[in-house]
Parts: sequence; structure tokens; C-alpha cells
Amino acid sequence: MIVIESINYIGLTVSNLENSIKFYRELFDFDVVENNPKQAFIREGEIILCLNEAENFKNQPDTKSRVSFILDEDDFDDAVDELKAKNLPIIFGPENIRKGQSVVFLDPDGNQIEICYPKLKI
Repeated sequence: MIVIESINYIGLTVSNLENSIKFYRELFDFDVVENNPKQAFIREGEIILCLNEAENFKNQPDTKSRVSFILDEDDFDDAVDELKAKNLPIIFGPENIRKGQSVVFLDPDGNQIEICYPKLKI
């Protein structure tokens, strides 16, 4: 058995690295911590995403893969309003889940992003 301690980063495939960096920076305030040709690492707090550029990439519409971010309950409605104001495609929610709420939307390449509360407790 391999004993893991934590997640190092989450990798996402994107079609345009600079556009994706801008998207995650403007929506979630991610900072670029490393930028290479075709790849960038961005961070917000303890969360690190690795954006990998693949020309003409578009995620499959029936994918079940997603990145889920936890929000404070008091910030949820404002966040949903911001998604709507930016005309981001919402594919689920907002819905009540696990004594909280969730909404799933798409980034520019069809990657599913969820914002929700409370944190999953298993």
C-alpha cells in the first residue's frame, strides 16, 4: 500500500493557457506561481491547479470529472450572482445538498467547476 499525505496539485487540460490563467485569476484570484510553455501552476491559498495547454482541447460534454471548491455559506449567493453576471454556463444548481448548496458550471474549456458548502465530511 502507498501511503499518501495530501494532494499536491490538480491538473486541468485547457485549450489556451493565457485565457485560462485569466479566467481563474479573475474569478477566484489565483496567482501564477510557475509559467512554462504549455503549462502553468496557479495557486489560491493551499489550492494549486496545474493548467496544461492542448491545442483545440474541449472537455467531453458527458464528463463526470470536476474540481470542487468550498465557499463560506455567507458568500454562496453572491458567488452564484457573479457566475450569472459573467454568463458562465451553469450545468447544475444551485441545489440543496448535504445541508448546504452546490452549483456546477463550466470553465472556457468545458471543465466542470463546483462551488459549494459545507465541506464534504466523510
